[in-house]
Formats: sequence, C-alpha cells, structure tokens
Amino acid sequence: MTIVYAAAPGSASNTLCKNLEIILNCKSKDLGSGGGFGHTILSIPVRKKILEKLKLNFLNKTPLIYGHIFPTQYNLRLLNYNYNIQHIIISYRNIYEQLNYYYKWQKYNLRGPLNFPEDINFSNKDEFNSENFNIDLNLLLVLNFYKHWFYLIQNNKIKNYTLFSYDEIISLNVDYKKKINYIFKDLVDIEKIKYDKNIKSNLYKKEQFEINPRHKQLIDKFISFHTEVDFSLII
Repeated sequence: MTIVYAAAPGSASNTLCKNLEIILNCKSKDLGSGGGFGHTILSIPVRKKILEKLKLNFLNKTPLIYGHIFPTQYNLRLLNYNYNIQHIIISYRNIYEQLNYYYKWQKYNLRGPLNFPEDINFSNKDEFNSENFNIDLNLLLVLNFYKHWFYLIQNNKIKNYTLFSYDEIISLNVDYKKKINYIFKDLVDIEKIKYDKNIKSNLYKKEQFEINPRHKQLIDKFISFHTEVDFSLII
C-alpha cells in the first residue's frame, strides 16, 4: 500500500509531508531523478530493482512517496507498475501567492525550486531582479503541473485522490481534518491522529514583492489558452 503525495512547489508541502510521515510512522521517499528540474521525471531506486529481482519485495515497503510529481504518462505508468497506489494527494495554492514564493526563492536561493540546480551560477548574487527568467521557467512548470492534474481530475481519469489547499495545510482547519480522516480511515486508528500546528517545515517569513507585468500576462494567457481545464482553484 502506497500513498503518493504530488505537491506543487510553495504549497506548504514540507509541512503536510511531515504530518503524513507522523501519521504513517515512516519516512517519505522521493523518486525524482534529481534536484530542481529532476522532479519532473521519476526513477525507481536501485535497491527496489535489486530486491524485485531477488523476489524480496516484502523488504521494500513504501508507505509514502513525496515530490513535485508531474502526472505524465511515463510517471504514472512507472508508479502504477511498481507500487500499489492506495491514494493520491495533490496540494495547491493561489498562483499569485506561488509567484511571490518564486520571487522569494530567486532572491534567497538564486534560482527557483524547479530550476536546474546549476542555475545559481547565472544569477546576480547582489541584487534581486524579477526579470530573471528562472522565475518564468518555474511559473510555466507549475502551471503545467496544475493543467495536467486538474485535467485528469476533471475528466475522471484518476480515482482515489484528495486535493489540499495551502490554507488548509497551514491552518489544520475542519476541511483538512475531514480529508485526513477520509484518507486514513482504513489505514490507521484515526482517533490517534494528532493535529499539531507547531509541525511546520521549510516555511519562509512573509515578504511581499511587486508582480512583474510579464508574469501576470503569462498567467492570464496560459489560463485563457487552456479552456478545457478549470483553473478556478488557483486564481
């Protein structure tokens, strides 16, 4: 039994992942082929392949897979072939709040969460500039993340999924608790699940940036172009 957590960067995903790890009493596994852009392509760990060849699969339990997982045919085929997927969790956030998060990433990390790690070598270390195309790359990738997941959900292509918003994850509100109870009702004793607002991870201090008009236009054009998908959850 495996739960897959596909997280949009900047959706309080580290915080939710920590809570899921506590509930399942496990450490999550990241199947990304590398950092940054490597999240877009999954790969199976060598250890799992070896254990499968030796017919020792029972030694390789994977209760939780976590990452910025894009639902490409390749990634979904790989997951479904190699794991018994019980449930898929997808987290999301208002796209303009995420854009602000990417500005913050660029300012303090010299790249975005989905950039090539080497992109720090091409960033201005002394002055933040919202014109940096690292931000455009991250914005386009996260918009495509939403486009593909929302399309699959809205066209009933996947079942046993739950969507969590950034606000639900941070607040642990009633909707959050209902969703957690629904997901884990047959897996753990839900009466023992603790909701601790002190469990937070990788949260940046609040800092507001002025939106670059180019990025506002990119969001508007992307959403208006893909009329087959409802993006209302993120706008």
